[in-house]
Amino acid sequence: MADKEGMTRLPMPAHLPPQANPARSLAIKVNGYFRALYESTARFRELLASVGNKDAILGNRLFDRHEAVALIKKAAAEAKDSLTADANDGEVYKYLSRAMGKNGLGLRLRREAYKALTHQAPAE
Repeated sequence: MADKEGMTRLPMPAHLPPQANPARSLAIKVNGYFRALYESTARFRELLASVGNKDAILGNRLFDRHEAVALIKKAAAEAKDSLTADANDGEVYKYLSRAMGKNGLGLRLRREAYKALTHQAPAE
């Protein structure tokens, strides 16, 4: 395109395309599924409740977490959310752990509460 001085300029688009940040988008989506499943599914809450292998449903706390990740990915597949459904399990687990910590359900806090609960003196 030539302007009136005879200089050629490239046309500029009126709008810029939105920048996709897949990691941030995945974190937001995992947090959404975490909240929805936590509120609606007792099994999901039970899988997240363990603080060690002794109280884990499947015998190992990490297997419980993997099952929770599978529930998140299943919910994403049902919602046709390919970003979350196709995401690496480790990435989903990372954002699940982060969501738990932000909601006061972090492992350290739960371990402290579990220790206080199990080491109480018996009532007389």
